Amino acid sequence: MSGRYYAEPRPEIRALVSAPGARVLDIGCGEGALGASLKADGAAFVAGIELHGPAAVAARERLDVLVEGSATDAELPFNDESFDYLVFADVLEHVADPDAVLQRCMPLLRPSGRVIVSVPNWRFYSVLLRLVFDRWAYTDSGVRDRTHLRVFTRRSLEEFLRRNGLELQHLHRNLRLIDDQSQIGRIGAAATRLSNATLGRWVAPDLLAYQYVALARKPE
Repeated sequence: MSGRYYAEPRPEIRALVSAPGARVLDIGCGEGALGASLKADGAAFVAGIELHGPAAVAARERLDVLVEGSATDAELPFNDESFDYLVFADVLEHVADPDAVLQRCMPLLRPSGRVIVSVPNWRFYSVLLRLVFDRWAYTDSGVRDRTHLRVFTRRSLEEFLRRNGLELQHLHRNLRLIDDQSQIGRIGAAATRLSNATLGRWVAPDLLAYQYVALARKPE
């Protein structure tokens, strides 16, 4: 995993949180950039769980409470129904049993609370092409990150939420034309916008979806 991963502010997740007065648990919070932005938006309390030591040090300075350790087995010093939001931002694909991690945290969620999950899409067209043409290779970040243990597609993400007692409210697709957009330049950016507005919207949204971001809740 690249160092950039831990510092991501995740604006697409921030947009799904009604921050004023909210209590948020960010599982896999990295350096706490998302949590800091939610506190700036008016969140009353933001806690984080982070396994990576250097990232946890940075997050501890930004968040109200930081638990350093794995979401699988770290001691969680929170009471039941303490949080309005549980955030799993590109975390569940890194654990051996995503269902167990989610269920471990679910008692901490208030009955009216929300769960936000983001995962990479393994049906992203470039991943499929690499498999078809036998050009598979792991990378330090992205869909083919070498630390990924679990695979998600849109359908498997929806089924994951359903079997864990959650009702999908909103699904956002982060569309891309190429995997690494850090050096695509103006022409590449324009081509990406055009493809997102045409192919991504009308023809093959799930093939151009680099990542899914889901907002879910307990059924009423």
